[in-house]
Amino acid sequence: MVKNVAVVSLSAGVLGESFAKHELDIGAKRLADYGLNVRFMPHALAGIEHIKNHPEDRAADLLAAFRDPEIDMILCAIGGDDTIRTLPYIDFAVMRDNPKIFMGYSDTTINHLMMQRAG
Repeated sequence: MVKNVAVVSLSAGVLGESFAKHELDIGAKRLADYGLNVRFMPHALAGIEHIKNHPEDRAADLLAAFRDPEIDMILCAIGGDDTIRTLPYIDFAVMRDNPKIFMGYSDTTINHLMMQRAG
């Protein structure tokens, strides 16, 4: 059963911008209404510029969510082709050894291909 959800921003930092605050609040409330505990990973709300300039932080958030035994599911706030820049920082063994449900909004194809590569 899914109880704890980690939110990551792997391609764009829109979720951390003030103009998207109402969407963030609606989404967090909807997840809570399903009985889910939502945890935003450390850089998920860092904003567009930080996320754009720090693919290593995006990868660190993803790997931390995979490592955390309390996290049941990882929810990617936004997908997109910039996720490719996280690849040099991905430890595929972490993904393989700590399987999780992974869902995303927008295009998370690259993320799913990473997980396929991890096995």
